[in-house]
Amino acid sequence: MLSASELADRLARNAEAVCHRYLSAGRRIGNYWIVGDVANSKGRSLYVHLTGLRAGKWTDAATGQHGNCSISFARHADWSISATWPMRQGIF
Repeated sequence: MLSASELADRLARNAEAVCHRYLSAGRRIGNYWIVGDVANSKGRSLYVHLTGLRAGKWTDAATGQHGNCSISFARHADWSISATWPMRQGIF
C-alpha cells in the first residue's frame, strides 16, 4: 500500500494526466496547466506546474490559494482518497 507521500510523488510525476482528466476545462501552456480554479471552472487564474521539482504544485493567482494535486483536487472532484484510486482512474 502506498503512503500519502508516495501517492503525492506519483501524482506529481503524472501531473499532466491528472490535470487533463480532472481539470478538463483547462489546457497546457508551456510547462503549466491553466484553468479557472480547482473546481474546474473555465478561466486562467489557476496554474499547475507540470514539470520539474514543483510538478503537481498549483497556485490560484485570483485567491492566493495553493497546494498539490493529490489533496486539493480530490476535495472538489469527490475522489475517495486511497492508495488505489489513481490506478482505478487510469492515471498510472
